[in-house]
Amino acid sequence: MLQHIMQLASTNGIKALEVLDQVTTNVANYNTTGYKARRFEQYLRPDGVISQTLRVDYTQGSVMVTKRELDIAVKGDGFIPVTQPDGTVAYTRDGSFAKNSQGFLVTNRGDLVGDGIQLPLQYQQILIQPDGAVQARIEGEQTPKLLGKIKLVTFANPEGLKMLGNNKLLATKESGDPSQIKSGFEIKQGCLERTNVNMFHQVDQMLRLNAQMISNLRIVKFSDDIYRQAVNLRQ
Repeated sequence: MLQHIMQLASTNGIKALEVLDQVTTNVANYNTTGYKARRFEQYLRPDGVISQTLRVDYTQGSVMVTKRELDIAVKGDGFIPVTQPDGTVAYTRDGSFAKNSQGFLVTNRGDLVGDGIQLPLQYQQILIQPDGAVQARIEGEQTPKLLGKIKLVTFANPEGLKMLGNNKLLATKESGDPSQIKSGFEIKQGCLERTNVNMFHQVDQMLRLNAQMISNLRIVKFSDDIYRQAVNLRQ
């Protein structure tokens, strides 16, 4: 009986550490553009063990004005497809873009935006429309030149996406295949989407988890003391 109690307390303590790891990840990414908060939904099984499921909060983060013409913020659902150096397609909400040495629009990690949108060598201004159309004003031309379009996609089960480093996601069987969004979103140029991490909630979680781990440690110590006393009595 005592061994079972100690095992439950140890298991639940380990679960609390796993949750704390996600909380610290959220806190560490508080200033990461477009980062979405992770959380564990916990439930108590009939055998007394706490089980949990990792969930991702894909709600909209607040929009921050940067005035950089290659920055964009997505208002509404959707992910921006980016092509990685190995040719695989990943997805992100981070719209802090730049121009690489070949003139292509890239993420801050060097991934191509979409299939590749190449900016002219010389231009007066880049215009990114609410529907994602990328245009360039070129000296001597009255009409802006269309360069390409930043497309947005969605998934049947976004929480099935595989989390990569550098604020990127990969499609999986659980997420389903991407489908392009035609309407219901807005792309804002010169802005970035902030994280949706609620710092007050994260601090509250850390305090609760700390109390939970201390309680489990006390249960283990108390059970161990009783076990030692029982052994001494037998001797």
